[in-house]
Amino acid sequence: MSRSGFSIGLMALVVAVLVLPVGLAALVFPTPLYDTRELVAWGRHFPLLTPVHPPVMVWVGGAVDWLFGPSGTAIVFVNQICLAVGLGYLYATLRLLVDRAMAAYILALAATSFYVVFGPLSWALNADILQLTSWPAVLYHFLRGRSTDRWLHWILLGVWTAIAALTKYNAAVLFIGMAAGVLVLPAFRACLRRPGLYVAALVGALLFLPHVIAALRYGTTIAYGERHFTGFGSIEDTARRLGLLVAGYLPLLLPGAIVLAIAVARRMVVWRVPRLAQISDDLRFVVIVNVTMFVVLLVLIAVFGLEYIARYGAPFAELAVLALAPLFTWNEARRDLAVRQTVQSLGALYAVLAVGVSAIYLFFASHSGLQEPTAQAARIMLADWNSKYTCGPGYFLGDRQTVYGIGIAAGPDGDSMTINFIPKARWFDATKLESNGAVLVYTLPQAPADFAAAFPDLKMSDEKRISVSVLRTHSGKTKEYFYRLVAPKACGG
Repeated sequence: MSRSGFSIGLMALVVAVLVLPVGLAALVFPTPLYDTRELVAWGRHFPLLTPVHPPVMVWVGGAVDWLFGPSGTAIVFVNQICLAVGLGYLYATLRLLVDRAMAAYILALAATSFYVVFGPLSWALNADILQLTSWPAVLYHFLRGRSTDRWLHWILLGVWTAIAALTKYNAAVLFIGMAAGVLVLPAFRACLRRPGLYVAALVGALLFLPHVIAALRYGTTIAYGERHFTGFGSIEDTARRLGLLVAGYLPLLLPGAIVLAIAVARRMVVWRVPRLAQISDDLRFVVIVNVTMFVVLLVLIAVFGLEYIARYGAPFAELAVLALAPLFTWNEARRDLAVRQTVQSLGALYAVLAVGVSAIYLFFASHSGLQEPTAQAARIMLADWNSKYTCGPGYFLGDRQTVYGIGIAAGPDGDSMTINFIPKARWFDATKLESNGAVLVYTLPQAPADFAAAFPDLKMSDEKRISVSVLRTHSGKTKEYFYRLVAPKACGG
């Protein structure tokens, strides 16, 4: 075992599960998922404000696109780097709460959860995943700032706090949990007398301020957030939402819990509740943060009618790992056996799953998003456009499921937008649309009517249909696209 607590096998397992999605993207699933296509398209403008979420996810998507182009493999690779950073912070925080060997083991169980490896959102590089990077970083630097009072930790706390808030507004729930811990615990109330905490707050506020100004001026992200609060519904509906709250913890926690239950049953790991006198201040703080966050979510759902979705639970589950880890200690005589058998079992499981998934999607089935032939379809549409016009197209417009994949695949100058989001996209240029024209691409039949309603003075060509073979699969599946051309006024055919 190394000084970090990782055996060679355990480290190899963690690296393997992080690399596995990249390999699957390169060999089987080359196309970015729908959410990712959208954030890449918006990220080409690096906006302070988007029609839905704060901008960190589109900044990351834009950076990946600028460096590598709209490559599905590159996007998954960067996604896994972000996850690795979050897991690194999770391990560093675990080291403050449990011994290094248990910290490494718990980290490996979190890293090998189905959510991290095979969960669809783990491939999307969107806000739900990027929270797994920033939330443990915020908690770690606060704990270290409190214990060491080093300026580095306070400044990084401010930076990561801003990143968390600029990723998704539900970071406020984390901040409320941390505030509760500070107020309840005397050892943490002492932070209120330290200048470092206020420097962290100042750094975070200054980094967040430009977005706040834009959000208050235009209101798109605020309005999108308000839509998630639908008011108190029926008892059955509230129970459904509360059930989704609990379910949101399970994809990340349940696989590891099963492994730990087996280890406890075989007397490799001991389960125990620490005595109150044995609980460190850091652990008390982590527990208070987790309990407070859960209570806040309960209130938001039951009282204010938050329409909760299970996938929102990932960052809360990640921090719950920190509160649950101290419940387990090693049976030292059987520790090495437990680690070895865990590595062998999970390694074999994911090897079989990887081979099985590859075989299914290469030969027998297809994935509507991850194998969609967007680049091939974009080339066909551009060839048609270029045969008629000497400039443009200024935009690719259409429905959300279709337009972004075509737009980002059309080249680095491809600009794409869902028709319904045009009024909320501050970077959309109606003059550019009129001068350089557009390709209206869609699979939903209402898209032409939506375009005609939004731009009644712009005429569309007759509808065309193309059918393109889905990528990487021998299943024979094809994808159909419908498109129309909106002629540019700046040049003619």
